[in-house]
Amino acid sequence: MEIFNLLAISNSIADFSVEGIGTIQLPWLGYIISWIFNLFQGIPGAIAWGTILFTLALKTLVLPLDIYSRVKMRRQSLLMESMRADMEKLQKQYANDKNMYQQKVMELQRANGFNPIAACLPTLVSLIIFMTVFSAFSQYSQYANLTSYNNMTVAYSHAVHEFVAYENAPQDDKYFLIAAVEDGKNNPTTPENAPRVIMDEGGSLKIVDSEGNVLCDGEGNELDFYGFYIDYDKFGAYYSTVKDTLPESWEQEGWAQKQWSTLENAQKDEMVKAFVRIRARLAAADYYHAHAPENSFPAPTWWVGNVWYPDSMLNKEVPSFADFRNAISRAAGNIDANYEESYNEVTYNLQAEKDSYNGYFVLIVLAIGLMFLQQFILMRSQKAANELSSVDGQGAATNKMMMIMMPIIFGFFSFMYSAAFSIYMIINTVYSLIATLIINKVVSVRFDRESERRELDKAAGRAGRKRLK
Repeated sequence: MEIFNLLAISNSIADFSVEGIGTIQLPWLGYIISWIFNLFQGIPGAIAWGTILFTLALKTLVLPLDIYSRVKMRRQSLLMESMRADMEKLQKQYANDKNMYQQKVMELQRANGFNPIAACLPTLVSLIIFMTVFSAFSQYSQYANLTSYNNMTVAYSHAVHEFVAYENAPQDDKYFLIAAVEDGKNNPTTPENAPRVIMDEGGSLKIVDSEGNVLCDGEGNELDFYGFYIDYDKFGAYYSTVKDTLPESWEQEGWAQKQWSTLENAQKDEMVKAFVRIRARLAAADYYHAHAPENSFPAPTWWVGNVWYPDSMLNKEVPSFADFRNAISRAAGNIDANYEESYNEVTYNLQAEKDSYNGYFVLIVLAIGLMFLQQFILMRSQKAANELSSVDGQGAATNKMMMIMMPIIFGFFSFMYSAAFSIYMIINTVYSLIATLIINKVVSVRFDRESERRELDKAAGRAGRKRLK
């Protein structure tokens, strides 16, 4: 049996290791988000559907709070409108005295049952909920990106492990790699003179002692492989059975034309490395493609390839290592640049996705447009309060500025964070918009009826006094 001699060419040991990048601890809301997403697992657009369900469930849960807030705001606006004539007189009377105007306005408001603070608390609670969800979505998007990459490294490693001879492995030419492990002196050695290599039930290779205990280093981390010796005889026999069924990239790289028996050992070494890496790269890409439909929006091959990145032409469906590191470093901490080689290897067959825009700003434009519409409707419903809140109209100008700033802020969130969060904001805004229109209509009708009843009561009272006279 011809085995690659490590001692003869010590710098050419076959190394197929790729590194995963730690984990991210989710907040409590992140686990709820994850549970909802898992309900749609395997369905195209799963993340988008999960986001929609989460948004609708959350908005329905806080609907009583929204109703209370919207009702109070609408009633306060209608009360303000009913005081318009008196307040306009005050504006003229105290045009040059803002403090006195505010004092008189407060007296008038108290006399008519107007309480400007009534709707503030629910609004504050809604803002806290929004910021909590924003934080959870931001962290979950980074968690999802990191988990996807780590699972690709697992797929890559498992593809390598398919060719590794482990204890009790079948007598098959397929197992042409022999694991080299540390001998305790920073030197690689074969399993005959070192701890055993086994495969667990999950298909992962483990380094164990004579009693089957997994060996760890001084920091409690499982021992990994130094690299692999190559059994050239076995590979030559196995290659002869599969060479006609190899991926297209095998022929493109020129290996298909090479005759195994005519190669020097160094060339054989490179050929085996290429063979294993092509299979491993395909396995990593296959994992990505198998889950890509779940991460797309609104369906596979549509404009958003990966909902965990912004819907933007400035982002790629699969980012460069620098962009990937920036995307997850907010939650995972600083990512060492040494991971770049592994990242590029694992994503080697995803070049088309690396060159593809992740979107065309559609969700960003929708988020901005819908928020502008919502702010416009709120401004219209609060017209009297805006116009009469200050003697010089400064309050109305401030509110108009807010009508512009809020959509810009939402657009910033959509531009900087994930498309999934953009979907959340869009559904949240549409839900709030519909609820606002319905609540405003109902409150207006009831307020008008109450006003008519009060007018009728006043008229009846005046008629009664006339009869008494």
